Order: sequence, then structure tokens, then C-alpha cells
Amino acid sequence: MLRQRLKISGILAISSFLTLGILLTSTSPAENIIYSALFFGLALVFLVSTSYTVVRLQAGTVSNKNRYRIAALSLIFLILIMFRSTQSLNWVDGVILILIGFGLVFYISKRNY
Repeated sequence: MLRQRLKISGILAISSFLTLGILLTSTSPAENIIYSALFFGLALVFLVSTSYTVVRLQAGTVSNKNRYRIAALSLIFLILIMFRSTQSLNWVDGVILILIGFGLVFYISKRNY
């Protein structure tokens, strides 16, 4: 069962990475905003599936605490990429976003399940 879940998350990570590469080389977000939305959706799938694969390789299973950490870190990183791509992220906003992300991760790690 573990190998099957590891295989699914690995295949999903590789396929989303390849799809991101194809999207980056063949489209322009200046032409249509849908390409940007598709890119960020695929980037979220890539971040989550890669994180699941790494956690499964290290720990053997993904606990509830790790699921919440994966979701929180993936969303924070995706928001960071979104702000950076629009060039509206200065260093103060970046520090605040990082502090919120770390606070969220540490809050999740201290919660009882």
C-alpha cells in the first residue's frame, strides 16, 4: 500500500512538472490570463505532490500534522511566487509572509490531534 501511494504521488509530481514545462515554453500569460491561473494551479499540485513524496520517503507515512504542514507551506510558497511574479513583493512584505508561514507551521506542530 505504501509503495502504491508513493508511486501515485511521484507520478503526479513528475506529470505536473512536465506539464508546467510545456505550459511555460508554449504559452504567454500576457496573451491570456487563463494561462497564469493554470500555471499557479499546476504549481500547487506540483508542490503538494512533491512534498507528499518526500515525506513518504523520509517517514514512511504522512501523518495529520504533516498534511497540515504540507498544505500550509505549499500555500505560503505559492503566494510568495504569485507576489513575486507580479513584482509587487518588497522585502517587508516578504518578511511578513515568511513570518506568518513559520508561525502557521509551528502552530500546526503544537496542536493536539
